[in-house]
Amino acid sequence: MSIVNPSAREITAKVVYYGPGLSGKTTSLKQVYAGIRPETRGQLISLSTEGDRTLFFDFLPVKIEPVGGLGLRLQLYTVPGQVFYDATRKLVLNGADGVVFVADSQPTATDANLESMSNLEANLAEMGIDLASFPMVLQYNKRDLPGALPVAELRRRLNRFAAPEFETVANRGEGILTALREITRLVVKDLRSRQPHRSPLRPRAPASPAEAHAPGPEAGGRAPASQGPAATPPPQAGGRPSPGLSFARLFGDKGGRVAEVELLVCEHSYGLAVRRAAEGVAELLSGLVCPDQGIAGRALLLGLDGRELLRLFRLAAQPDGVQSERNALFALHLLLSAMVKAEAI
Repeated sequence: MSIVNPSAREITAKVVYYGPGLSGKTTSLKQVYAGIRPETRGQLISLSTEGDRTLFFDFLPVKIEPVGGLGLRLQLYTVPGQVFYDATRKLVLNGADGVVFVADSQPTATDANLESMSNLEANLAEMGIDLASFPMVLQYNKRDLPGALPVAELRRRLNRFAAPEFETVANRGEGILTALREITRLVVKDLRSRQPHRSPLRPRAPASPAEAHAPGPEAGGRAPASQGPAATPPPQAGGRPSPGLSFARLFGDKGGRVAEVELLVCEHSYGLAVRRAAEGVAELLSGLVCPDQGIAGRALLLGLDGRELLRLFRLAAQPDGVQSERNALFALHLLLSAMVKAEAI
């Protein structure tokens, strides 16, 4: 759902890169980041797990030409490709104005492509959105690999709604910006027409703590969006977290620690956020039943990267004055990762 910011004379639209694991979504965003002018882009934030798979999101605000007298700012995200993280996919997809579906052209990825496309359609339907009339482009990625499926075969299997298609080689940047320009055109067209294919949704909550704490105009970012009485309220110091801080909702009654860390990030209390996240991970590890009672054995059981865990505890031991937003977001990432994995045990 786009956001109009009258004070900054901007429309903010959200585009999500969707597709199976390791199809090239994160690589595509990195190529966009490298291929556009520095003054038009924001910070690229990438939270990854072991194996370099994006676990939560990439966030890249990109300013482009004005539309109807208002500047257009795109916020680009990716979702985790693994089915295991479907709840996070839904969270990131919520409020999207367009989708770039990144398919893997290798024959071995056929089932994963189909599963991901079906998952996209189902998740949008839950939000009252019909994929048939929703802005979407397809990237048939990894076209340089031997044995890549013919485009006609990929089209037959994946493109039921005749969306624009692009052959891409993400690791070389081929076709990536062309696909971005086309999804931008479709999103702008959709915003102008105000098509009735979407049911009313609640105002879009930030899909990440990074978005909730996006820099203001003086730092090159966007001013807080103005949506009238329905706008998402800011975090309240000393009170409960703002409803816009959404990751806590993944864990129901167990999400209190996540909500606390999210709020501390938004309040710029980075040192305390790091310590609270480290405490949460330590408590979670201490509650695991493991023959090896040491922390290393418990982390291994949970599937956490030992280097990341060591980094978290080292950061938690540092003074508040040396902490940064980056450190706090890393700590939040590891807390979320640990909680998601603990639910599978």
